Amino acid sequence: MYLCVGFLISTSGCVPVFPPRPDTLFTLPLSIEGAPVGEAIVDTGGAYELILREDFGLGRQGEVDVLAFGGIETVAITEDFRYSVGGVEQFAHSALVGLSVCDCNGVGFEFFRKSELALEIDFDRSAASLIASAPTDGVSLEFAPPPEYLSAFDSSFIEIEVASGGRTVGLLGLLDTGSNGTFIRRGILPEASGILSRIRLDVTVAHSDLGTVAANVGLFETEGLPDVIIGTDVMRVWARRWTFSYHARGGRITAHRWADPLPPPSGPAN
Repeated sequence: MYLCVGFLISTSGCVPVFPPRPDTLFTLPLSIEGAPVGEAIVDTGGAYELILREDFGLGRQGEVDVLAFGGIETVAITEDFRYSVGGVEQFAHSALVGLSVCDCNGVGFEFFRKSELALEIDFDRSAASLIASAPTDGVSLEFAPPPEYLSAFDSSFIEIEVASGGRTVGLLGLLDTGSNGTFIRRGILPEASGILSRIRLDVTVAHSDLGTVAANVGLFETEGLPDVIIGTDVMRVWARRWTFSYHARGGRITAHRWADPLPPPSGPAN
């Protein structure tokens, strides 16, 4: 089964999301068999290579189950094809087609691991880039091992503390560039009263090297997803530029905080 945590987009009719301010999602240009087909959302919360909003003329070879924010759904998969993301050419044996939570294209972390390139997202420029390697300065964090029930989901987890209602809990949070909002599993923290208490909660999200962020987060109950999904709303407050580097196993995150000196943008991958 594929796991697609990302695409928690505030304009989606499939997910009840009411953030106080929709935040940035980052994209890269996508081509299929040499033909441009628009932008693809870069999704560090997606355990897949590509999701396509339609088949773009590619043949289909069956169906697979995908665990997304709304639960398990069955989507089509394409035949093999050539494609490029951000000008970097690759060959895919298949792609997912038509995930209900987003009428969009997406590129998951399997692409970054396969291409051996790093993903850089820059909130100053509202831009994503593919670069040869991560910078050597900034806050550098190894991916934390995923939780046992997600042992195959080898992406950008970090150890955080989340607090609300007088309770603080240590959790593994997934840094998810495919989500413009942050979400936590219902029941982990005391819920507030009020009209939005079933779907929203005021919390603080803290990391020892990145600092503490106050956020109004969404609540969810879908089994099989990480307990905390950290979207670009919180990421933007922590740091202005992030680099995600995926190794054969595990990886590393590099963050340049707003208060730190910032080097020039990294050059594109060759």
